[in-house]
Amino acid sequence: MNLPSAAPPLEIYLLGLVDFDDIQQLQRRLVYDLGDRDRGGGSLILCEHPPTISVGRSGSRAHILPDDEELRGRGVGVRWVNRGGGCVLHLPGQLAGYLALPLARSGPEIQDYLDRLHRVLTGVLAEFDLAGSTRPDRPGVFLGNARVATVGVAVSRWIAYHGFTLNVSTFLEPFGALDEPGPGRLPLRQTSMESRRQRPAPMAKVREAVIRRVEEVFGLERHHLYTHHPLIRRKVGKHAYAQSLG
Repeated sequence: MNLPSAAPPLEIYLLGLVDFDDIQQLQRRLVYDLGDRDRGGGSLILCEHPPTISVGRSGSRAHILPDDEELRGRGVGVRWVNRGGGCVLHLPGQLAGYLALPLARSGPEIQDYLDRLHRVLTGVLAEFDLAGSTRPDRPGVFLGNARVATVGVAVSRWIAYHGFTLNVSTFLEPFGALDEPGPGRLPLRQTSMESRRQRPAPMAKVREAVIRRVEEVFGLERHHLYTHHPLIRRKVGKHAYAQSLG
């Protein structure tokens, strides 16, 4: 008797507050491993970063207001990455999700992949009584006119990677360093789950909701959970911008 094969697994890494460069190295390794095997599945890194600005393919140094010396004084690094989207400020209290999944080789489906990522995020927000919305002209998820989550991906060897950020308990004042154009050429405003809820959104519960929604939206029925990886040399200590890292 032929038993039905198990659904491909999702390998999940819960890594806490981790240096941005270390995560990029780990992400490249996971993408390589996915492309080198036939059993399918995917990987999801959930972490937070110390203050770092990543600049995607639609971003520009002109969207970053402080000069290099001021950024160094604030302890903010700048990294150019190959994902879609513009400038993203990463901070403690913001959940960064790096999802790597194979795409079908039969044809381009990147828009479907992006739509699913947006569904993951709006589903997570709904679990916390927040009504997230998307916009056809701008990636990410919004609460009213302010963005609470970003989405940006890249594709290598039919593997989609990078992913999203979700402002959970993020201190919002540092976002003033970015001058990303918003509706009507006004600066794009940022918000967080906790600032809209006016009550805590525990990071651990948000991570659990993200895992559930990723499995539901992408049809993954089981996962393996890890809290470390050999490529992560050390985790970063608590930063002054952190409000809740639990």
